[in-house]
Amino acid sequence: MHYRNCMDYLQIRGVLPFSIAPFCPVDNLILSTCAYLPFEEVLPPLAQDSWVPLPQAAQALMQQPDWDAVGLIMAKDTPQLLLLAAQSDRFSQVQVGLCQAVREEDTQFAALTWRLPDGTHYVSFRGTDDSLVGWKECFAMSYDFPVPAQALAQDYLVQAARHCPGQLRVGGHSKGGNLAVWAAVHAPQQVQDRICQVYSNDGPGFNQDLTTSPAYQALAGRLVTYVPQASLVGTLLHQDPEAIVIRSHGVGTVGQHDPFSWQVHGTEFLPLPRRSRRGERETAGFQGWVDSMNPAEREEFTEVFFSLLAASQAETLSELSQGWADSALAVVRAYADLPSQVRRDMLDFLWRFLVNMSTAGASSGRRP
Repeated sequence: MHYRNCMDYLQIRGVLPFSIAPFCPVDNLILSTCAYLPFEEVLPPLAQDSWVPLPQAAQALMQQPDWDAVGLIMAKDTPQLLLLAAQSDRFSQVQVGLCQAVREEDTQFAALTWRLPDGTHYVSFRGTDDSLVGWKECFAMSYDFPVPAQALAQDYLVQAARHCPGQLRVGGHSKGGNLAVWAAVHAPQQVQDRICQVYSNDGPGFNQDLTTSPAYQALAGRLVTYVPQASLVGTLLHQDPEAIVIRSHGVGTVGQHDPFSWQVHGTEFLPLPRRSRRGERETAGFQGWVDSMNPAEREEFTEVFFSLLAASQAETLSELSQGWADSALAVVRAYADLPSQVRRDMLDFLWRFLVNMSTAGASSGRRP
Protein backbone atom coordinates (compact mmCIF):
# COMPACT_ATOMS: atom_id res chain seq x y z
CA MET A 1 0.00 0.00 0.00
CA HIS A 2 1.38 3.44 -0.92
CA TYR A 3 1.24 6.17 1.68
CA ARG A 4 1.55 9.75 0.54
CA ASN A 5 4.50 11.60 2.02
CA CYS A 6 6.28 14.93 1.50
CA MET A 7 7.61 13.78 -1.89
CA ASP A 8 4.06 13.12 -3.09
CA TYR A 9 3.04 16.50 -1.70
CA LEU A 10 5.68 18.18 -3.88
CA GLN A 11 4.64 16.26 -6.97
CA ILE A 12 0.96 17.13 -6.44
CA ARG A 13 1.08 20.64 -4.97
CA GLY A 14 4.48 21.81 -6.21
CA VAL A 15 2.75 23.67 -9.02
CA LEU A 16 1.05 26.00 -6.52
CA PRO A 17 2.99 29.14 -5.58
CA PHE A 18 2.84 30.49 -2.05
CA SER A 19 0.59 33.32 -3.25
CA ILE A 20 -2.12 30.73 -3.95
CA ALA A 21 -1.38 28.07 -1.30
CA PRO A 22 -0.01 29.51 1.98
CA PHE A 23 2.88 27.99 3.91
CA CYS A 24 1.85 24.73 5.59
CA PRO A 25 3.27 22.08 7.94
CA VAL A 26 4.56 19.93 5.06
CA ASP A 27 6.53 22.89 3.69
CA ASN A 28 8.11 23.13 7.13
CA LEU A 29 9.16 19.47 6.97
CA ILE A 30 10.62 19.86 3.49
CA LEU A 31 12.78 22.83 4.48
CA SER A 32 13.95 21.31 7.77
CA THR A 33 14.84 18.05 5.99
CA CYS A 34 16.78 19.79 3.22
CA ALA A 35 18.80 21.56 5.94
CA TYR A 36 20.69 18.28 6.47
CA LEU A 37 22.48 18.81 3.13
CA PRO A 38 25.89 20.59 3.24
CA PHE A 39 24.81 23.99 1.90
CA GLU A 40 27.57 25.62 3.94
CA GLU A 41 30.04 24.33 1.33
CA VAL A 42 28.54 26.46 -1.44
CA LEU A 43 26.59 29.35 0.12
CA PRO A 44 27.63 32.61 1.81
CA PRO A 45 28.10 32.51 5.59
CA LEU A 46 25.90 34.10 8.22
CA ALA A 47 27.98 37.29 8.29
CA GLN A 48 27.09 38.04 4.66
CA ASP A 49 23.57 39.23 3.92
CA SER A 50 23.57 37.42 0.59
CA TRP A 51 20.83 35.22 -0.84
CA VAL A 52 20.92 32.58 -3.58
CA PRO A 53 17.91 31.21 -5.47
CA LEU A 54 17.24 27.61 -4.49
CA PRO A 55 17.72 26.20 -8.04
CA GLN A 56 21.13 27.88 -8.25
CA ALA A 57 22.09 26.66 -4.77
CA ALA A 58 21.06 23.10 -5.66
CA GLN A 59 23.14 23.20 -8.84
CA ALA A 60 26.19 24.44 -6.93
CA LEU A 61 25.71 21.76 -4.29
CA MET A 62 25.53 19.03 -6.93
CA GLN A 63 29.04 19.97 -8.07
CA GLN A 64 30.47 19.09 -4.68
CA PRO A 65 31.93 15.60 -4.18
CA ASP A 66 29.75 13.31 -2.07
CA TRP A 67 27.11 16.02 -1.66
CA ASP A 68 24.43 13.31 -1.66
CA ALA A 69 26.18 10.90 0.71
CA VAL A 70 23.48 10.24 3.28
CA GLY A 71 25.46 8.02 5.68
CA LEU A 72 23.53 6.16 8.36
CA ILE A 73 21.48 9.10 9.65
CA MET A 74 20.27 11.36 6.87
CA ALA A 75 17.11 10.00 5.23
CA LYS A 76 18.13 8.45 1.91
CA ASP A 77 15.60 10.43 -0.16
CA THR A 78 16.83 13.83 1.07
CA PRO A 79 18.96 14.66 -2.01
CA GLN A 80 16.06 13.78 -4.31
CA LEU A 81 13.73 15.92 -2.19
CA LEU A 82 16.00 18.93 -2.70
CA LEU A 83 16.14 18.46 -6.46
CA LEU A 84 12.38 18.01 -6.70
CA ALA A 85 11.79 21.14 -4.60
CA ALA A 86 14.26 23.21 -6.66
CA GLN A 87 12.49 22.19 -9.88
CA SER A 88 8.99 22.92 -8.57
CA ASP A 89 7.08 26.13 -9.22
CA ARG A 90 6.43 26.40 -5.49
CA PHE A 91 10.03 26.39 -4.27
CA SER A 92 11.94 27.66 -7.30
CA GLN A 93 11.41 31.26 -6.11
CA VAL A 94 12.72 30.49 -2.61
CA GLN A 95 16.13 31.91 -1.72
CA VAL A 96 18.58 30.51 0.79
CA GLY A 97 21.46 32.00 2.77
CA LEU A 98 22.94 32.85 6.19
CA CYS A 99 24.69 29.49 6.51
CA GLN A 100 26.59 28.54 9.62
CA ALA A 101 28.19 25.21 10.49
CA VAL A 102 30.33 24.27 13.48
CA ARG A 103 31.88 20.90 14.24
CA GLU A 104 34.32 20.86 17.12
CA GLU A 105 35.32 18.49 19.90
CA ASP A 106 31.99 18.78 21.72
CA THR A 107 29.79 20.58 19.18
CA GLN A 108 27.83 19.72 16.04
CA PHE A 109 25.73 22.60 14.78
CA ALA A 110 24.43 23.89 11.46
CA ALA A 111 21.71 26.29 10.39
CA LEU A 112 20.52 28.24 7.38
CA THR A 113 17.62 30.49 6.51
CA TRP A 114 15.11 30.31 3.66
CA ARG A 115 13.62 33.51 2.24
CA LEU A 116 10.10 32.72 1.06
CA PRO A 117 8.11 34.48 -1.68
CA ASP A 118 5.42 35.43 0.85
CA GLY A 119 7.87 37.79 2.58
CA THR A 120 8.56 35.54 5.58
CA HIS A 121 11.75 33.70 6.50
CA TYR A 122 12.14 30.12 7.72
CA VAL A 123 15.12 29.62 10.04
CA SER A 124 16.04 25.93 9.99
CA PHE A 125 18.39 24.07 12.29
CA ARG A 126 20.08 20.83 11.22
CA GLY A 127 19.47 17.69 13.20
CA THR A 128 22.14 15.29 14.39
CA ASP A 129 24.41 14.22 11.57
CA ASP A 130 26.54 11.10 11.12
CA SER A 131 29.32 12.33 13.40
CA LEU A 132 30.07 10.79 16.79
CA VAL A 133 30.48 14.36 18.08
CA GLY A 134 26.85 15.05 17.20
CA TRP A 135 25.63 11.97 18.99
CA LYS A 136 27.69 12.69 22.08
CA GLU A 137 26.15 16.16 22.23
CA CYS A 138 22.68 14.60 22.08
CA PHE A 139 23.53 12.39 25.06
CA ALA A 140 24.83 15.49 26.87
CA MET A 141 21.36 17.02 26.63
CA SER A 142 20.31 14.64 29.41
CA TYR A 143 22.58 16.26 31.99
CA ASP A 144 23.77 19.64 30.70
CA PHE A 145 22.07 22.76 29.39
CA PRO A 146 22.55 24.60 27.32
CA VAL A 147 24.74 22.26 25.31
CA PRO A 148 26.97 24.15 22.84
CA ALA A 149 24.58 23.65 19.91
CA GLN A 150 21.71 25.17 21.90
CA ALA A 151 23.78 28.22 22.76
CA LEU A 152 24.80 28.57 19.10
CA ALA A 153 21.17 28.22 17.99
CA GLN A 154 20.10 31.00 20.33
CA ASP A 155 22.81 33.29 18.97
CA TYR A 156 22.12 32.31 15.35
CA LEU A 157 18.42 33.19 15.60
CA VAL A 158 19.24 36.65 16.94
CA GLN A 159 21.78 37.29 14.19
CA ALA A 160 19.56 35.88 11.44
CA ALA A 161 16.68 38.08 12.57
CA ARG A 162 18.81 41.16 11.87
CA HIS A 163 19.04 40.12 8.21
CA CYS A 164 15.40 39.03 7.91
CA PRO A 165 12.66 41.66 8.03
CA GLY A 166 9.10 40.61 8.67
CA GLN A 167 7.75 37.45 10.25
CA LEU A 168 9.92 34.49 11.16
CA ARG A 169 9.28 30.77 11.19
CA VAL A 170 11.74 28.58 13.08
CA GLY A 171 12.07 24.82 12.84
CA GLY A 172 14.07 21.67 12.46
CA HIS A 173 13.94 17.89 12.46
CA SER A 174 15.31 15.73 15.31
CA LYS A 175 17.90 17.71 17.28
CA GLY A 176 17.14 20.58 14.92
CA GLY A 177 13.62 20.74 16.40
CA ASN A 178 15.06 20.89 19.89
CA LEU A 179 17.36 23.74 18.83
CA ALA A 180 14.47 25.60 17.20
CA VAL A 181 12.41 25.53 20.39
CA TRP A 182 15.37 26.40 22.61
CA ALA A 183 16.39 29.34 20.40
CA ALA A 184 12.84 30.72 20.17
CA VAL A 185 12.12 30.42 23.90
CA HIS A 186 15.39 32.14 24.82
CA ALA A 187 15.28 34.83 22.11
CA PRO A 188 14.94 38.50 23.04
CA GLN A 189 11.39 39.82 23.22
CA GLN A 190 11.75 41.83 20.01
CA VAL A 191 12.67 38.64 18.14
CA GLN A 192 9.94 36.54 19.79
CA ASP A 193 7.34 39.12 18.75
CA ARG A 194 8.20 38.45 15.10
CA ILE A 195 7.96 34.64 15.33
CA CYS A 196 4.72 33.33 13.84
CA GLN A 197 5.50 29.59 14.20
CA VAL A 198 8.05 27.25 15.76
CA TYR A 199 8.18 23.65 14.52
CA SER A 200 9.80 20.72 16.30
CA ASN A 201 9.62 17.75 13.94
CA ASP A 202 10.20 14.75 16.22
CA GLY A 203 12.75 16.69 18.22
CA PRO A 204 13.74 15.48 21.70
CA GLY A 205 12.70 17.39 24.78
CA PHE A 206 14.83 19.07 27.41
CA ASN A 207 16.73 18.22 30.56
CA GLN A 208 14.41 20.55 32.49
CA ASP A 209 10.76 21.23 31.86
CA LEU A 210 10.63 24.40 29.76
CA THR A 211 6.88 24.18 29.21
CA THR A 212 6.11 25.88 32.54
CA SER A 213 8.44 28.83 31.96
CA PRO A 214 6.89 32.24 31.17
CA ALA A 215 8.84 32.47 27.88
CA TYR A 216 7.53 29.11 26.73
CA GLN A 217 3.99 29.97 27.72
CA ALA A 218 4.22 33.23 25.78
CA LEU A 219 5.06 31.22 22.65
CA ALA A 220 2.84 28.21 23.39
CA GLY A 221 0.21 29.10 20.81
CA ARG A 222 2.91 29.31 18.15
CA LEU A 223 4.85 26.14 19.11
CA VAL A 224 4.04 22.95 17.21
CA THR A 225 5.63 19.60 18.06
CA TYR A 226 5.04 16.56 15.84
CA VAL A 227 5.70 13.06 17.17
CA PRO A 228 5.11 9.89 15.11
CA GLN A 229 2.97 7.29 16.86
CA ALA A 230 5.83 4.93 17.77
CA SER A 231 8.63 7.48 17.98
CA LEU A 232 11.30 7.30 20.64
CA VAL A 233 13.34 10.40 19.78
CA GLY A 234 10.52 12.92 20.06
CA THR A 235 9.39 11.64 23.45
CA LEU A 236 12.71 11.80 25.30
CA LEU A 237 13.23 14.03 28.34
CA HIS A 238 10.71 16.81 29.12
CA GLN A 239 8.50 17.17 26.05
CA ASP A 240 5.58 19.39 25.16
CA PRO A 241 2.42 17.73 26.56
CA GLU A 242 0.48 19.21 23.62
CA ALA A 243 2.61 17.41 21.03
CA ILE A 244 0.61 16.27 17.99
CA VAL A 245 0.77 12.53 17.32
CA ILE A 246 0.98 11.73 13.61
CA ARG A 247 0.89 8.55 11.55
CA SER A 248 4.13 7.04 10.29
CA HIS A 249 4.50 3.83 8.33
CA GLY A 250 8.15 3.51 9.37
CA VAL A 251 9.40 0.31 10.99
CA GLY A 252 11.20 0.63 14.31
CA THR A 253 12.58 3.75 15.97
CA VAL A 254 14.73 4.75 12.99
CA GLY A 255 11.89 4.17 10.53
CA GLN A 256 9.46 6.26 12.58
CA HIS A 257 11.98 9.09 12.77
CA ASP A 258 12.41 9.15 8.99
CA PRO A 259 10.48 12.22 7.72
CA PHE A 260 9.64 10.37 4.50
CA SER A 261 7.63 7.86 6.51
CA TRP A 262 5.22 10.51 7.80
CA GLN A 263 1.83 10.21 6.18
CA VAL A 264 0.58 13.37 4.48
CA HIS A 265 -3.03 14.27 3.83
CA GLY A 266 -3.38 17.42 1.76
CA THR A 267 -1.27 20.08 3.49
CA GLU A 268 -1.17 18.35 6.89
CA PHE A 269 0.22 15.24 8.52
CA LEU A 270 -2.37 12.59 9.30
CA PRO A 271 -3.10 12.98 13.04
CA LEU A 272 -3.80 10.17 15.48
CA PRO A 273 -5.61 10.34 18.83
CA ARG A 274 -2.75 8.71 20.74
CA ARG A 275 0.63 7.05 20.46
CA SER A 276 0.95 3.34 19.80
CA ARG A 277 1.42 0.85 22.60
CA ARG A 278 4.84 -0.09 21.24
CA GLY A 279 5.89 3.55 21.20
CA GLU A 280 4.79 4.05 24.80
CA ARG A 281 6.57 0.87 25.87
CA GLU A 282 9.90 1.81 24.30
CA THR A 283 9.72 5.36 25.60
CA ALA A 284 8.91 4.19 29.12
CA GLY A 285 11.82 1.76 29.07
CA PHE A 286 14.38 4.24 27.77
CA GLN A 287 13.14 7.08 29.97
CA GLY A 288 13.17 4.77 32.96
CA TRP A 289 16.83 4.03 32.26
CA VAL A 290 17.67 7.74 32.00
CA ASP A 291 15.77 8.46 35.21
CA SER A 292 17.63 5.66 37.01
CA MET A 293 20.82 7.74 36.74
CA ASN A 294 21.50 11.09 38.31
CA PRO A 295 23.05 13.83 36.09
CA ALA A 296 26.59 12.97 37.23
CA GLU A 297 26.07 9.32 36.31
CA ARG A 298 24.65 10.28 32.90
CA GLU A 299 27.72 12.39 32.27
CA GLU A 300 30.03 9.58 33.37
CA PHE A 301 28.29 7.10 31.08
CA THR A 302 28.43 9.49 28.12
CA GLU A 303 32.11 10.32 28.57
CA VAL A 304 33.18 6.71 28.96
CA PHE A 305 30.93 5.36 26.22
CA PHE A 306 32.16 7.82 23.62
CA SER A 307 35.77 7.46 24.72
CA LEU A 308 35.39 3.75 23.94
CA LEU A 309 33.96 4.53 20.50
CA ALA A 310 36.80 7.00 19.91
CA ALA A 311 39.27 4.15 20.40
CA SER A 312 38.13 2.83 17.01
CA GLN A 313 39.53 6.00 15.35
CA ALA A 314 36.16 6.39 13.61
CA GLU A 315 34.67 9.87 13.44
CA THR A 316 31.25 8.89 12.10
CA LEU A 317 28.70 6.14 12.58
CA SER A 318 29.26 5.16 8.94
CA GLU A 319 32.95 4.58 9.60
CA LEU A 320 32.09 2.49 12.66
CA SER A 321 29.69 0.41 10.59
CA GLN A 322 32.03 -0.07 7.63
CA GLY A 323 34.87 -1.34 9.79
CA TRP A 324 32.75 -2.93 12.49
CA ALA A 325 35.10 -5.87 13.18
CA ASP A 326 38.17 -3.70 13.74
CA SER A 327 36.08 -1.10 15.57
CA ALA A 328 34.64 -3.70 17.94
CA LEU A 329 38.10 -5.08 18.71
CA ALA A 330 39.46 -1.60 19.45
CA VAL A 331 36.49 -0.84 21.73
CA VAL A 332 36.95 -4.13 23.63
CA ARG A 333 40.62 -3.39 24.15
CA ALA A 334 39.85 0.13 25.35
CA TYR A 335 37.24 -1.25 27.76
CA ALA A 336 39.78 -3.70 29.18
CA ASP A 337 42.14 -0.81 29.88
CA LEU A 338 39.57 1.11 31.94
CA PRO A 339 39.94 1.19 35.73
CA SER A 340 38.04 -1.64 37.36
CA GLN A 341 35.53 0.67 39.08
CA VAL A 342 34.71 2.39 35.78
CA ARG A 343 34.16 -1.01 34.16
CA ARG A 344 31.80 -1.97 36.98
CA ASP A 345 29.92 1.32 36.61
CA MET A 346 29.47 0.75 32.89
CA LEU A 347 28.16 -2.76 33.47
CA ASP A 348 25.77 -1.39 36.08
CA PHE A 349 24.47 1.27 33.65
CA LEU A 350 23.94 -1.35 30.94
CA TRP A 351 22.22 -3.69 33.38
CA ARG A 352 19.84 -0.90 34.38
CA PHE A 353 19.07 -0.38 30.69
CA LEU A 354 18.18 -4.05 30.18
CA VAL A 355 16.07 -4.13 33.34
CA ASN A 356 14.15 -0.96 32.43
CA MET A 357 13.47 -2.08 28.86
CA SER A 358 12.28 -5.53 29.95
CA THR A 359 10.18 -4.12 32.82
CA ALA A 360 8.50 -1.62 30.50
CA GLY A 361 7.74 -4.41 28.05
CA ALA A 362 6.19 -6.58 30.75
CA SER A 363 4.15 -3.69 32.10
CA SER A 364 2.86 -2.90 28.63
CA GLY A 365 1.92 -6.50 28.12
CA ARG A 366 -0.28 -6.44 31.22
CA ARG A 367 -2.24 -3.42 30.09
CA PRO A 368 -5.83 -4.06 29.08
